[in-house]
Parts: sequence; structure tokens; C-alpha cells
Amino acid sequence: MTESEAEVSQERRDSGPGERCDSGTAVIEFIFASIVLLIPVVYLMLAISQLQAASYATTSTAISASRIAARDATPSEARAHQVADMHFTDFGLTDVPITIDYSCSGPCGQAGSLITARVETKVSLPGFPLLFGTKHSPHITLRANHTDVVATAGGG
Repeated sequence: MTESEAEVSQERRDSGPGERCDSGTAVIEFIFASIVLLIPVVYLMLAISQLQAASYATTSTAISASRIAARDATPSEARAHQVADMHFTDFGLTDVPITIDYSCSGPCGQAGSLITARVETKVSLPGFPLLFGTKHSPHITLRANHTDVVATAGGG
């Protein structure tokens, strides 16, 4: 027996009867910890990115809706919803309920009056519609407002 083998043998004898050798468990612990920590972090990143995309889409929809209304004496809700669908599709969100409301600071359509578009949408978190159904899944409500000045009377 060589000198190094004798030292290893002596160390094993010195460890008490209740102590074990930890050979090979570091890999298992690393894999377990990675899975336990990685899955929530990946889900959190997916949820945050979906909410950020919905926030951008809601804001750009409010801007577009107020600009449409500022150029038209009678704002078309159908046109505003088409633009909203385009914005949400561009950000990868489909079948999201969108509400668009208008309010005017003076007579709507009169040059110089202010028109405000309010957009509200409800975004479900990833995976919840599969568990609870589309209508009953938990959601986060996002709202955006944008005010624009009516430039010309009659939307010319």
C-alpha cells in the first residue's frame, strides 16, 4: 500500500460511524436545484414578456385611436378596433378583449378641441387559460389613455 492510499484509508477510519461519504450527490443536487429554480424563472420571464407586449400594444392602440378620432368628426369604432387588432397581432397577442372609449373636451370634431381615447384590455397569464378556461382564467387589466387635438373641422 502506497503512502497516499494509507492516508485515504486513515481518513475514512477517522470519520465517525454516522458520517457518510458524499460521492456523486453534487450532480443530483445541482440538477434538482436547477429544475426547482429554472422553471419559475422561465415562467416569470414569459409572463413579464407577455405583459410588456400587451402594454406596448395597449399604448400604441390608444395613440392610434386618438389620432383616428382627431382626423374624423365621427370616430369609427370599427376602424379603431381594426387598428387595435393589428397592433395586438403585431405583438403576438390574439383574442384579447379590447375596449375603446372616446371623450371630448369640447364639441367633438371641432378644430382645437381635445379628444381622448381610453383603451382597456385584459391579458391572461401564460398557461392559465388552459387550466381555467378562457373566460375564468386570472387576468391583468391594462389601461392606456392618449389625448390628441382635432386639427381641422370635419376631419379633412
